Amino acid sequence: MRVGLTGGMGCGKSFVLSCFAALGWTVADADSITRHLLETDADVALGLRSLFGESVLDAEGRPDRAAIARRVFGDAAALRALEALLHPRVRAEWQRMADAATGPVIVEIPLLFENKLEKLFDLNVCVTASQTTQIERLAGRGFDKSDALARIARQLPLREKELRADYVISNNGSAQSVMAQVADLAGRVGLRSA
Repeated sequence: MRVGLTGGMGCGKSFVLSCFAALGWTVADADSITRHLLETDADVALGLRSLFGESVLDAEGRPDRAAIARRVFGDAAALRALEALLHPRVRAEWQRMADAATGPVIVEIPLLFENKLEKLFDLNVCVTASQTTQIERLAGRGFDKSDALARIARQLPLREKELRADYVISNNGSAQSVMAQVADLAGRVGLRSA
């Protein structure tokens, strides 16, 4: 069983992923894989330098995530170029992890539907939260309200993700409520643990 996990920024996808991990599922997080590639893959650093020059590298020549975000935010062509560099590598890594798993697998991909990856999974789950909750959570990560709203607006509307998903987990309540929803879903698919 391979499950794709998506949702909006600040909806709590990582917390939901950790709930599945607690049930014994193999978990993969596309954002974490991306961070790891940016920190460790020399070919990625070379590709970034080729695409954007030295402005996206730190003093040691390593990718600077904040500088990369500033460079591509609001520039569709630059974002497409970045995605063309990173997405195949990220996909190869989470597929490697999934292939090596002996039990159920869940992969967190924020742009699951945007990148038309939903057909790679047996089931797709969307984590949802109110926009007020999203903005509060993003503020806790250092985003001001206007920046949070701009980033939310760049993704497929949350309602559209909910409609496309096979299952929706609401993350407006308590942690216990989310854990219960995760356990319910795991039970429905007959895969409480590996």
